[in-house]
Amino acid sequence: MIKFFRHIRRKLIEQNDMGKYLKYAIGEILLVVIGILIALQINNWNENRKEVQFEQKLLKELKSDFTYNQRELTRNIGKATLLAHNCDSLLVLFDFPDDKVNPDDFFGYVRKLGGYSTYNPSNGALNNLISSGNLNIIKNDSLRTHLARWTGMLEDVKEDEKRLINFGDTQMNPIRLEYLDWDSEYSNVAPIFLSLKFKNIVRTIRNSAYYNVENYETLSTEIIKILDEIKSELDTI
Repeated sequence: MIKFFRHIRRKLIEQNDMGKYLKYAIGEILLVVIGILIALQINNWNENRKEVQFEQKLLKELKSDFTYNQRELTRNIGKATLLAHNCDSLLVLFDFPDDKVNPDDFFGYVRKLGGYSTYNPSNGALNNLISSGNLNIIKNDSLRTHLARWTGMLEDVKEDEKRLINFGDTQMNPIRLEYLDWDSEYSNVAPIFLSLKFKNIVRTIRNSAYYNVENYETLSTEIIKILDEIKSELDTI
């Protein structure tokens, strides 16, 4: 091709026709420019295709993680709800005279007061995305916003979990050591049953457990939004 253009250029020079030569030169320059533009367009298309493929890979990884996170969250909602219901059942017993309360029922609920929920989601894909500075690869603005605030929301929930566990262990361990005999049957609930402090401990654990359920449900709503946005993006790719 280069030899072909060179041959035409030499022929025009030999003819000494500057008008035709200038037209040819301009045409040759235009052809070179068009060729460069086409090459750039092809290169941009290839880069865009690679970026779309990379985004699709990230979206699939995020979908896998947040699908797991939703299942784990459902499990923790159930566990926190069970703890709260155990507290409710225990508090109901306080409305009866101590000699009318079945010790097995009473101490059965007391033993279950340590059933705390701890939410441990899988955030590998999101952490890698943020730490690598590739969050902007996600073109969906709404999805990017949800992902960016997920870590902060999760930290708030984890703080409330720790607060409940610390309170429960600090307040309940002395009671367990003083009142609970794990190997014996109980015939008298009066010592612990008549303790106002113990009743208030149960109320506090109950309220914190229900609060954790609310936190989990807020996270669940956020996960549903994230998964919906991811699905929408995958469907359009």
